[in-house]
Amino acid sequence: MNIVYYEDEYCFYVRKPAGIPTTYGKEKSFLEYLIDEDHYIIKVLKSEFDQEEEYGLLNRLDNATSWLLYFAKSKKIKDEYKKLQQEGFVKKFYLLEVYWDIQYWIRENGRCIDYPIAHHKYEKDRMVVIKTEQDKEKWELRLHHLKTEILESFWCGDRQTTILLVFIQKWIRHQIRSHFSSIGYPIVWDDIYWKKKDPQKWNLQLFSVGLLVKK
Repeated sequence: MNIVYYEDEYCFYVRKPAGIPTTYGKEKSFLEYLIDEDHYIIKVLKSEFDQEEEYGLLNRLDNATSWLLYFAKSKKIKDEYKKLQQEGFVKKFYLLEVYWDIQYWIRENGRCIDYPIAHHKYEKDRMVVIKTEQDKEKWELRLHHLKTEILESFWCGDRQTTILLVFIQKWIRHQIRSHFSSIGYPIVWDDIYWKKKDPQKWNLQLFSVGLLVKK
């Protein structure tokens, strides 16, 4: 695997390809690829962290999501990041492409999607967005009250899709994917939250593009 990364005094910023889990589980994860290749990044991080600490990993991405993972270079940096995250000072930005012209929805509803989300009671590979009384019968564990905010949008007439820049502060599994699907604008090539299946398998058009830590 070709490892693409950038580093500064605080972190390593490493590109995770789509289709690979971030960390340990049933399938081979991106962390394991780094270890197998004995990459320079892992050599540095092993001096500070162990496997249980995920070698300083600060964020996770859905298997189908591509772009940047952040690794703290020291335990002090990781602890400070987690503290700022709990206090609400960490913001994440994503670039995505959804089917159809979402401007219609924005004009009627504004730029914030704030429906509660929970793990699906019957379909373990997905989350459920709670919009109706019927939806309440499908959720288990606990309800997460989250917001997905649309910052910028660009209509692609030739593709009949909209490119979006969105921001989230608190996040859970599949938050962006399930939120946009719930309002009728699923992410392009999302094989979980879009009922129409493409004959070819393509990468989900959702990318982690930035992280802002500001106090």
